[in-house]
Amino acid sequence: MTGSNQRKDSASISGPDVFAETSSLSKKLITAMLVRMIESAGDYHSWSLSDQDGDRMIKLIKRKQRIICSAFVFQMNKDFNNASDWQRIGLSGENDSAEINELKAITARYGEAFKEFDRTILKRLQTCIKRSRASVYDNPLQIKRLCQSFQYAIDSLNLEVNYKIALYHLFADRFIEALGPTYRRIDGFLRDSGMLPELPPARIQLRSIDGLSESEPPQSFKPDQSACLLVLLEGFKDKSLTASSNYKNLFPELKQRFNRYALDDYDEQIDQLNQIFKLILEDEDLPSPVKQQLARLQIYVFITAVQEDGFLRRSSNPARRLFDGIISSEVEITKSGNPEFSGIRFIREYIDKMASGEVITAENYTEMLEGYQSFVKENEMAIRKARKLEATNKVLPLVKERLHELTQPLKIQGTRLILFEKVWMPLMVQIALRQGMDSETWHKTISMVKKQVWSLIPKSSPEEQEKLLKVLPNVAHSLHRAMRSLKLAESLQQSLRDYLKLEQQKVTEETAQNIIKAKRRTRSLAAQSFETVDDTTEFDEMMQTGIFQVPAEMLSAFNSVKPEKPRKISQVEALATGDWVSMRHEGKKVLAKVTWKAEDSSLFIFIDRDGNRICELDANALGQQFESGDVKLMDSGSEDSEKTQFSFMKSF
Repeated sequence: MTGSNQRKDSASISGPDVFAETSSLSKKLITAMLVRMIESAGDYHSWSLSDQDGDRMIKLIKRKQRIICSAFVFQMNKDFNNASDWQRIGLSGENDSAEINELKAITARYGEAFKEFDRTILKRLQTCIKRSRASVYDNPLQIKRLCQSFQYAIDSLNLEVNYKIALYHLFADRFIEALGPTYRRIDGFLRDSGMLPELPPARIQLRSIDGLSESEPPQSFKPDQSACLLVLLEGFKDKSLTASSNYKNLFPELKQRFNRYALDDYDEQIDQLNQIFKLILEDEDLPSPVKQQLARLQIYVFITAVQEDGFLRRSSNPARRLFDGIISSEVEITKSGNPEFSGIRFIREYIDKMASGEVITAENYTEMLEGYQSFVKENEMAIRKARKLEATNKVLPLVKERLHELTQPLKIQGTRLILFEKVWMPLMVQIALRQGMDSETWHKTISMVKKQVWSLIPKSSPEEQEKLLKVLPNVAHSLHRAMRSLKLAESLQQSLRDYLKLEQQKVTEETAQNIIKAKRRTRSLAAQSFETVDDTTEFDEMMQTGIFQVPAEMLSAFNSVKPEKPRKISQVEALATGDWVSMRHEGKKVLAKVTWKAEDSSLFIFIDRDGNRICELDANALGQQFESGDVKLMDSGSEDSEKTQFSFMKSF
């Protein structure tokens, strides 16, 4: 924005607005410099203190960093706000003379270096607030003003004079020495905003790599390159704060800037990173949002490469592993057509956190890669889980409706549908989701369900009885194969096999009774439609172990078909297979044994002492009978007359 064609017309912009923006920009830049100064105190060795006191000082200012910055900016803000009534001020005579002398020495040491800037910036600020005359001391960014703000900031620490003087040494060496880029940036902002654009940029005569004037440095002068490097990169770091659609490779521009100051010690790192980011940003398969975020890491990787010798030459470079991991994953995600699996949110949030800090180490890249990989994995699992649950909730009503049609004859005769709820419905849902409701597997399963229904309806003729006896083993085997394909728990499989065995025994007995009594059952059209018995071999072959295993996320959807548990279930759940109870059945008091119990205690089947099936009760009905006293548990301590009968009961 330094070109004349990019500068704002001073006539079209409000001076007070520019002044306010200059104040805001100055406070932001000065705060960042203070933070860097405090963070760099760990390697400062000019405290004029003992090693122990120096360590104590470092810990103190790092702990009080926020207070120091806030107090400094508060005082600086007062200087800007008093623009309409600027007055010449001096250092307070109330402070210790040694402290005053140190601050005066600092202002004198740098007075000549920043003299031209003081006058240039003052003239631009005068233009903002339309004051034709002002003293150089009216400049709120003048060195003396900054020294006074720092003096005010550390007064709250209640330090002895020798500690304050040590902090002033740090302030001079690490803050004032690094003011060059900040002053240039503020001066450039005012100039580009139309404040005396004809006035050339201020020249700062400071013997520091960033404080040097535009002329080439003396050949005999060899600056401490690393000491001022982070300040030199300040403008580039600002670009990493937010992602931009206009992202670009910064290293060609960075190299030009370094060459301008004859900084050639970093050419190797710049060239290597230039090539790395050139490949990243030109990768056509990598989505633009990912490129925008990775572009923000350019300066941070460069800083790490400068701070850690040989960082880029490592065979297991953390930054390179980070880029390779993110790029390969994001490209694969894009090609798979699942952009919602992307880890872009994690990348953005992590870089935001990095950009808000001051120190970046190699460990940050390793931590970011591990965090990214975990996020992508968990994000994909969560999305797939949500998709499956959504699909299940859409398919489940259709499957329920179809199963309701098929099992209607069993409902009419009062047969429990536990086998269909536990096995056939989950199997049908899985097949519908994976292969569709028009697939061959679906139709063969429907055929198998029809056979299951047909096999549970008592017959009334010898011909039907003969067919039934042939079908029952095949149906039992197919049910077993279906349970294996769902990979149901072995205990549940055994429970359901026992239940089917009891149901088939009941159907067989009732069929025999119908034939003996010559009472031909009137069959409905629904029952007749199940007469055809085809070979079940093809169905059994489809039911490979675990092929239609129900994911955990679908169980909540299937739970909607389970009956509601009774309010009082302690006695019901405590009842076990083989227990004997006293119950009232058909108006009589009888002894009954639990011959089968559903795994979830939702259904119980009872037989008498002769092994005849008495009844079956669901958990709610049984719970009510326990509460009413119609059912009582028999135990070894019972003293009623039934205890005598208990000793003569048969073992089943």
